[in-house]
Amino acid sequence: MTIPQHPASSEPAYSTLPGYQSDSVQLTEEYNGSGQGYDYQAARSVSLDSNHMNDAYESSEAVHSHNQPSKGVARDSVQIQVEPRDEPVLENGTTISWLDPSLALALFVGGVLAEIGHHVYYASLDDTPVYSDDQQVWAIRIGTGLALLARAGLVTTIGMVAVQQTWATLRKKAMPIGGIDSMFDVLNNPWSFFNKDLLMHAKLLYIIAGISWILPLASVITPATLTVKPLMTQDRVITKVPYYNFSNTDGWPITAGIGYYFGVGPEVTRLFTTTYTSNSFVPQTPPFPNASYDLNFWAPSYKCSNLSEIVKTKNSATWNLAVYNYTSVESAFYGEIGPPRPARYATEYYVFKAAAPEPMDNMILIGANGSNPLWDNSPYSVRLVCQLYNTSYDVTLRFDNGIQSIQENSVEYLQAQDWSGERGSSSGLLNNGSCAPDPQANNAVICPTYYLTHYMFGNFLAGKISVNAMGGIAFNNGEGNAPLFQSGLMDCPEIWNSSDFLYATELTSTFQTHGRCHGGTLASAIESLSKNFTYSLMTYRNWQNVATTMVPVTVSSPKNIFSYDRKTLLASYLASILVTLGCIGVGCMALLSNGYTGSMNFSSVLLTTRNPDLDRLAVDNTLGQKPLPDHISETKLRFGVLGTRGSETVAGFGFDGTVGPLGNTTQFLPRRRGAKKE
Repeated sequence: MTIPQHPASSEPAYSTLPGYQSDSVQLTEEYNGSGQGYDYQAARSVSLDSNHMNDAYESSEAVHSHNQPSKGVARDSVQIQVEPRDEPVLENGTTISWLDPSLALALFVGGVLAEIGHHVYYASLDDTPVYSDDQQVWAIRIGTGLALLARAGLVTTIGMVAVQQTWATLRKKAMPIGGIDSMFDVLNNPWSFFNKDLLMHAKLLYIIAGISWILPLASVITPATLTVKPLMTQDRVITKVPYYNFSNTDGWPITAGIGYYFGVGPEVTRLFTTTYTSNSFVPQTPPFPNASYDLNFWAPSYKCSNLSEIVKTKNSATWNLAVYNYTSVESAFYGEIGPPRPARYATEYYVFKAAAPEPMDNMILIGANGSNPLWDNSPYSVRLVCQLYNTSYDVTLRFDNGIQSIQENSVEYLQAQDWSGERGSSSGLLNNGSCAPDPQANNAVICPTYYLTHYMFGNFLAGKISVNAMGGIAFNNGEGNAPLFQSGLMDCPEIWNSSDFLYATELTSTFQTHGRCHGGTLASAIESLSKNFTYSLMTYRNWQNVATTMVPVTVSSPKNIFSYDRKTLLASYLASILVTLGCIGVGCMALLSNGYTGSMNFSSVLLTTRNPDLDRLAVDNTLGQKPLPDHISETKLRFGVLGTRGSETVAGFGFDGTVGPLGNTTQFLPRRRGAKKE
């Protein structure tokens, strides 16, 4: 093939290469002088004889080694000139440039440090209060920034590993050009994963590229490991709370003359009615929505015992026998309540009967014919004696979102109120209504409020529930109202669990039970009712200004705090570090196998495709646009030895079967004399 010579030069622009059967290449470049560009004309006919490949590369390399084309402008035309170059410098084998490996290592270390910093930063915020929205926003921003830095370092490291693995794969296997395109583009274009040649011939690169696409998910997961959650915090404050003053009778009694009581005031009565109808205490206004405090006080309450126990301990009469002629508690009980098991429909027959004799010392006598296995094993009626006591309370009051509950730490019965109703009704004369000892009651301390409490309970319980001759339920033989029916006491088995009561009510739902019997027995239900009334008195209006005390209150309030899910973050980052380390190991082996540092730069593509075979393949397809023609895409190339020049090797891409294996100790001519080493 003869290449025309430029008039100004005596050397040919290109020499004749052996192996071309018939050739005619004419290249003219005319500048039109009007700024419109260049006109190119080329005619070419090439036929390659692979047997003369080495001679062709020797001749071509000899020409190009000594001549450098340059441009010179003469009038309106562009002239190609050839300038001599220095002699080639022989390189013994290839060398590894450690610039890229060092950068990859630095990026990996930087990514790991960013991950450690992310963990340390979030750990420093864990369980600390959030004071503002800006603080929360900036905490997430900083965490996201550290996650992105970690992602950038690790993903870039994996990308640099993929470059070395790409060249290592191309040195070992021939691949279609479409597959090579996918190898070069897989880090940037997910469509490359669908190339079957990439999957079949570059499995390791396929995995590395997949990791580089999946690894950034860690930067999505890890910033969200810091969240904000509410936490109830506790503070103690000294504040004023309701208390008791049983020496203050303001609003309690209904009087008849000076100091004589014969009834209970309406406000106290309403509190008591609300207590027994609701089967609970009347809640007070909370000092704070969520708070708790302890309270100690003395107050009246009832202690209910079986008659047999009272007979053993205090059966003797303590009252005036001239007024009340029963000589013992037992005789008084049966005198007031009746025989243990009266005949059906007799005058004394009852389902429930209670009495509160005024001469007896604040006692309420109760008989019930229902059977309750929780009380005793007797199949017969229950006999109770409930007496008023001065009681010591140690309780904790709690408020959860404004709803009150009371925890009884201890309730201790101190002194039985051994004084009669007669002395109680006159107790207002002792000390202007305050609690005071009564000389006529063996100097027992009498509180008018205690007497009025017993007065209410006695009127509430006293009466008889019976089954009349018509088989119906009657209270006091059909006379008067039955407040007992409105209370939870009706749910106690001692009342409803008798054959007569069940028979009388089997056809009606009026007396259905709803499990409101506190403690499961009539005795415990009466004791619970008396305690609940005591607790309800903390809401008594007439005491709100005179019955208060200062106590330390534990106030619970919700606060937002940071919550760090360290397990998720550490697991995500540890996995990313281990995977990246594995990729680095693969990259090191690829780098050592190659014997030099490869790159995806344009210069690498330029220098490794200097092959007449590829020039012929590129005819009419010099733009490189997508999609590639099938005959190009399916053409297999391999990176290896194209030929030799003496003892030196020429490397590059060539058709499968025209290139030899490339070692990393082969001598090359990669530079010219005076060329600058990287």
